[in-house]
Amino acid sequence: MNSAYLLHLAYQRLQAGHNDGAIDSLRQLLAEDSDHAEAHALLAICLINMRRVHAARAESRLALAADPELPVAHYAMAVVAIAMRQFKPAEQHLRQLLDMEPLNPMYHRTLAELYSLTGRSALRLEQLQKALELGPDDAANLVAMAQYHRSEGHWDQAEGYARQALQSDPGHPGGVVVLGHLLLRRGETAAAREHAIWALQENANDRAALHLITAVKARESLFLSFWWRLNAWMSERGTTRAIVILLGMFVLYRVMVIALNQQGYPTLAEGVDWVWLAFVVYTFAAPQIFKRALDKELVQVRLSKEF
Repeated sequence: MNSAYLLHLAYQRLQAGHNDGAIDSLRQLLAEDSDHAEAHALLAICLINMRRVHAARAESRLALAADPELPVAHYAMAVVAIAMRQFKPAEQHLRQLLDMEPLNPMYHRTLAELYSLTGRSALRLEQLQKALELGPDDAANLVAMAQYHRSEGHWDQAEGYARQALQSDPGHPGGVVVLGHLLLRRGETAAAREHAIWALQENANDRAALHLITAVKARESLFLSFWWRLNAWMSERGTTRAIVILLGMFVLYRVMVIALNQQGYPTLAEGVDWVWLAFVVYTFAAPQIFKRALDKELVQVRLSKEF
């Protein structure tokens, strides 16, 4: 089969979120040409999407060794480095990419993602604005801006960008998922569930959509509902404020216990101790249960694909 056709088919399947299909095409191509740099790079990206980090690293290195000037090889190295939390080399590859292709909005979005992971919010916004300038109607750029504003607690702006993204591309899973999370935050659980199912119909392996459907279930769960609301409330305040709030809660708990003991209410002080312990255990256990529920959704997706 023609190598150009297989490469084109791999790109199409990758863009549609069908990583398995893209991998099949790339393996056929590499069987014909084992040193095809672009095929190795795309294979690395597919493997990263499937969380097979070590295999992706091997493929990205083969791509760069085969063609050190190939932009997609540097992009594969960057996304692998990000997945491995190696942010400095990731940024170096992305800077090289932007020197090669400064007008590619995807590279600006990826650099913005790196800045998000390293807590550089202002630089993240700067890169997203550059991406949006290069592609004002690109749904991926609009979704990235929606995600930024959601993370910053700018709910109206986030919803505005999410809806613009869906106007540009009505089936874009990222826009569907972001809007679903915003609806869930407002308590519109049924609508959020519909958006999660909508995204999963486009791509059953979409981890963000699976996270949304699990969040919907947590919101509806008697046990997880309080944790989900607390977690959402804390997330809106940012990491620093959340830490300060938790420290404040701990100090308040200790002051109450000491004051009650000093006032001659040891039984009540012991009760406060037990309440605090229950809160600590609950906030430790709830995320584990949520993660287990998310993993269960992933297993169900894998089984449905096998059968």
